[in-house]
Amino acid sequence: MDLFAVWFTKYWYLIVPIAVVVLPAFVAITLAKRHASHVMHMQSVVNRRAMGADLAERVLRTGQPAVATVLESHDTGMRAARIYILVRLKFQVQPEGGWPAFEAELVAPISPVKLADFAPGRSVKLRFDPVSHEIAIDQPMR
Repeated sequence: MDLFAVWFTKYWYLIVPIAVVVLPAFVAITLAKRHASHVMHMQSVVNRRAMGADLAERVLRTGQPAVATVLESHDTGMRAARIYILVRLKFQVQPEGGWPAFEAELVAPISPVKLADFAPGRSVKLRFDPVSHEIAIDQPMR
């Protein structure tokens, strides 16, 4: 008989309970790590969608410049990434290049430090899509 077999038969009453406790704990820890990674990924996807990042990137890349006056500013009560305040903003948009003025609304993630820059009456640099009138803020919000 080899040494392990002798040792196991002699101390089986210690080894079996330890294995029963340790093995499920190891499996649980591994699954918890995998779950935490998935949750963090999903949170980043939700934050990106809540902040309108994809739409904003497209409008900033292809849109026309404009200056807007903030007409209304309301806290939505939601936060993104635990820091940024999601604020519903209503603008009077004055496009450059002869486009007609229009009103538009946007929910934007704004840092508490920059919140005063988006108070009613303030001017904000934007970019807009001339066809759909979708807008994106073209100045620091964070």
